[in-house]
Amino acid sequence: MTKRSNFDKLRADLHKLNLDQARQLYAELGAIVQALEQQSRTSEPGGTKGREVVEVQHLGDRLYQLERIRCGKVGCKCAGENGELHGPYWYAYWRDNGKLKSRYVGKQLRQID
Repeated sequence: MTKRSNFDKLRADLHKLNLDQARQLYAELGAIVQALEQQSRTSEPGGTKGREVVEVQHLGDRLYQLERIRCGKVGCKCAGENGELHGPYWYAYWRDNGKLKSRYVGKQLRQID
């Protein structure tokens, strides 16, 4: 059975619920949605190696993260596992045709196009 037909079957089964069951499911789904939203905020996209996320904000369809970064230059103060990271700097993240895109924003948060 495909994912789509599983979803269609689930949708049909949902219409068979009584009011109490629907309310219970609504509460449980709300908790699931909140957990998934929190997970997407913390796991995407900045926890990559050499970056430390300081703050996260959603503006419009973009995710903005204030990050401390490691530049990668040999001998820099940020080099090594315990090096002092640069920043913090704001970066914008969004998806374009399913591909994750990012853009440097600067030291001050501003919405970009």
